Amino acid sequence: MINVVIADDEERICRLIQALGNWDELGLSVVGMASNGLEALRLISDKKVDILITDIRMPGLDGIELIEKVRKASEKIRVIIVSGYAEFKFAQAAVRFGVTDYLLKPINKNLLNDALLRIKESISDERENEEKLKTSETRLCSDAAALRTTLISDCLIDRNRSFTGEELREKYHIDVGEGLFQFLCVKSDGRYDREFQDFTWDKIMSLISVSLKKYCKHDIYLKQQNYLYGLLIFEKRAGEDVKKTLRSCLNQINSLYGSSSGKSISMALGYAVEDVSELGKSLFSARTAIKDRLVSGTGVLLEWKPVNGLLYESKPLEKYDGNVARALEVFSEEEIEKANIELKNDIVGNKGVSGQEILETLNQAGVLFLARLGISDKEKVLEVFNEKCDNCSSIEELFDALSTFTGELMHLQSEYRESDSDRNVRQAKRYIQNHFSEQISLEDVSEELGFTPTYFSTMFKKKTGTGFSKYLMSLRIEKAKELLKDTNDPVSEICRRVGYSDIKHFNRIFEQVSGVKPTVYRKLYG
Repeated sequence: MINVVIADDEERICRLIQALGNWDELGLSVVGMASNGLEALRLISDKKVDILITDIRMPGLDGIELIEKVRKASEKIRVIIVSGYAEFKFAQAAVRFGVTDYLLKPINKNLLNDALLRIKESISDERENEEKLKTSETRLCSDAAALRTTLISDCLIDRNRSFTGEELREKYHIDVGEGLFQFLCVKSDGRYDREFQDFTWDKIMSLISVSLKKYCKHDIYLKQQNYLYGLLIFEKRAGEDVKKTLRSCLNQINSLYGSSSGKSISMALGYAVEDVSELGKSLFSARTAIKDRLVSGTGVLLEWKPVNGLLYESKPLEKYDGNVARALEVFSEEEIEKANIELKNDIVGNKGVSGQEILETLNQAGVLFLARLGISDKEKVLEVFNEKCDNCSSIEELFDALSTFTGELMHLQSEYRESDSDRNVRQAKRYIQNHFSEQISLEDVSEELGFTPTYFSTMFKKKTGTGFSKYLMSLRIEKAKELLKDTNDPVSEICRRVGYSDIKHFNRIFEQVSGVKPTVYRKLYG
């Protein structure tokens, strides 16, 4: 909670400020009101105050003197001056002592709450940064437990880093001796909830650590958002006991936290290594194994197995890319969804495919779609999509994420294109009007506007209600009518001037549109 003190020699002003502030909504609490500067100073000394709202003219100790003394006691207290004196010298003094805001009486509710909101956000950011700094300092301290945790961080940063037994003893305070090293990966799927996740990971770490105490010489853990990593060090003969114990832990974890939170919690083991130089390989094999929950489901202890490369061989992404390209030519959301479903069927049809391959395929599908759609800021959009995919617990969820991703982007792009389509059609009409006497085609106009012929044809018909060829023909015949009425040029010359090279074809088209031949039209209207 953020605490506030109000100081003004008029009690009604204090009450008014208290009535105007959106305290509960902003997460603020008025802990005291003072009628003079000395009383306000005592309140600030007695209570943990974050914000001072004060008048300038007060008996005993005026606002500027109060602010000066407050600043000597604490640089962190934010100050809002509320005064009926709009004199520049007061504003100058206020700035000198770091006043956050300067409000004039009569007090405006919106201006007051805007000032309080800005200060509240500033205090919240400062507290968050202080918390981050404390966490960072804790990690950097020489505490043995914290140093051990950095071993996992270092493995995550560089999977190929080769550690030595001496390095583990001196840098990470781990006396390894003989035994096996095996990484554990626990994954919580669904949207990241920091408060829930921190609480849950602490409970899960405690459960696993207590359960493995009689088997492990060391067990080290690292929380990283929706992931919990553990490094287990144990004697060779304890390997099966460790697995059995972890299966029991996973059952308890899902019983205690999975069902109540609605989250899916999975667990995977990397392969065990004897040589500390291969720690990175064990960690990344655990990260690979955890992705098999997409195929095997959650609630089972997953173990690393080699990726067989079935999807890489069948190349479903080549077909997907072609399907997306064709769907975007006509800009059809339905066709994009068909492409997504066909990709899903191609993947599901590969028996024995690994979760690693599936996830990588979906990530690449996102890359291909963005490339074809021509979205700006691709990296940021793709980062969000990949994070959603990483937090799916099944193939079904994964393709729901792809469907949502492509659908939302198509909708946004559709709105953007819709706003531009009128302008594009106007440009097309101008081009046609300027070149109708030439042998122009749909492809010529499409190239001029920078669209594919298929997309331009669809857009043009949607906006004009008629196809390109029919529009061009109607324009030419209308121009021919004008020339027949206004000039004495031969019909053959008019035929050429409106873009037709064959007089018989021109006569036939003119009669179809006008109901009479060109010569008759001239006699009737010329």
